[in-house]
Amino acid sequence: MMNFKILNTAGIFALASIFSACSDENHAGVLTETESGTTIASVVMDGNGSPVVSAKVSLLSANHVAARMAPIKTATTDEDGKYTIDSVAAGDYALQISNTEHTQSAYQTITVEDSKTDLQTLNVPEAKLEENASLELDLGTYDLDKGDTLCITGTLNCTAVSESDLKSGTVKLDEIPPAEFTNIILIRGAGRDTSTRNVKWDFTPGEKLEVSSEFVTITVPEEALSAAKKLNGKKTLESMIVPVTIPTKVKNPVLIDNNGDSLAVFKAENDADSSLYFTAIPSIDAGTYKFTVTSSESVYKTSEISRVFAESKSGLSVTEGDFMNTFITDTTSNSLGISFWIEEDGSKIAEGDSLIIDSKENDVTYRLRVGEKPEQLCANFYRRVSKDSTYTDSFPELGNSYCHNVLDGERHHYAMYIKANHIVIAIDGKTVEDTKMKNAFIIFPGFAIGNHKLTNLTVFSLKQSAIVQADDEGWERLQAWLSAYYLLQK
Repeated sequence: MMNFKILNTAGIFALASIFSACSDENHAGVLTETESGTTIASVVMDGNGSPVVSAKVSLLSANHVAARMAPIKTATTDEDGKYTIDSVAAGDYALQISNTEHTQSAYQTITVEDSKTDLQTLNVPEAKLEENASLELDLGTYDLDKGDTLCITGTLNCTAVSESDLKSGTVKLDEIPPAEFTNIILIRGAGRDTSTRNVKWDFTPGEKLEVSSEFVTITVPEEALSAAKKLNGKKTLESMIVPVTIPTKVKNPVLIDNNGDSLAVFKAENDADSSLYFTAIPSIDAGTYKFTVTSSESVYKTSEISRVFAESKSGLSVTEGDFMNTFITDTTSNSLGISFWIEEDGSKIAEGDSLIIDSKENDVTYRLRVGEKPEQLCANFYRRVSKDSTYTDSFPELGNSYCHNVLDGERHHYAMYIKANHIVIAIDGKTVEDTKMKNAFIIFPGFAIGNHKLTNLTVFSLKQSAIVQADDEGWERLQAWLSAYYLLQK
């Protein structure tokens, strides 16, 4: 397995207040055009559906930086929870709202369009206040130092790093509106140099979001893409599955790339350290990929991966339901991949333990077992046949068998990928089979593991474009994928 470097990360905020202007007119949920611009009118409610009196509302530009600019306009709700803000020019805005106790807040984004008639009308949903969220971030996330400032773009949330923050190594912040934010501003040092970062911070009402100080760095060597560079079409590979190590302190981890896009990770089962995960990178080329590790309120899984076991156990099973629940919904990719590391001497395997993987009963089934020569691991494929139409006495008939020297006592990586009746087998990244079988799989049956130790046993499926593309001559893209896949598992 690859070694990944873990680095430290952080960020922080403070919720400011919002002020002024109210009206007794009933403009709830409406934007109306006046001679000097648009009037924003709406209502603020609490969780019980009651109007919130004296709620403070700030109108902010979409790229507002609280450390450098004031709100465009402010308002305060009346006894019916209503407010208006007049003379708003066309543009993208945010409304940040809080109650007088600063225990609940709301955040809305709106767009005011140019007036095309004498009277413009646009519905604005009522704002519902919810319990504030909070944040805990490690300073190392962005190498923040004393006096540096971090702001959530488009909000009133900013904070400067203090001496006490430096001592604790973290910043804790309350009074954050429950919403998802995707961009932050960093203002550094006496020169006040400014930079932006993409993030994916989803604040849940009443919950603390812990933004980890962890980075995962994945290096894709040139060697891994050497086969891909020979392809006629795209020289990159899609849906590449790689192992990553993530500290156990991170709850429901998600990887965030430099564009702010998130990658789901799949936790390996039977992992003694509970830190092994797998992810699928949408598109890879040679180079280094750096991801921020953050926590999520929900568990997200990759669609490519069905199950992963850091170490198999005798009798362990993977069901057909596991495949159906998680596999790619691309119907043109009726496929199944199984890969694992194995280090066994076939001459020492008892005859009763010859089965390594045994699929459940189905019209077409598969078995991985010790071959007639003990050093060989054979992938056997069977079709269910019967002497009559009732199938009451059906039995499996061997259709194809693919045997290779794997059980020689050395450690080998074995990968088998099946699409309908086509099979590709790679051993240590080298394709040893690429052929059509006699029988095609319509549904892939589940399987059980024999009395053997398989490590990083991965059950997966790839979308069609990862297997073959229009410019490809055959199955070279899948061969290139399996070659890179092996190198990224080492």
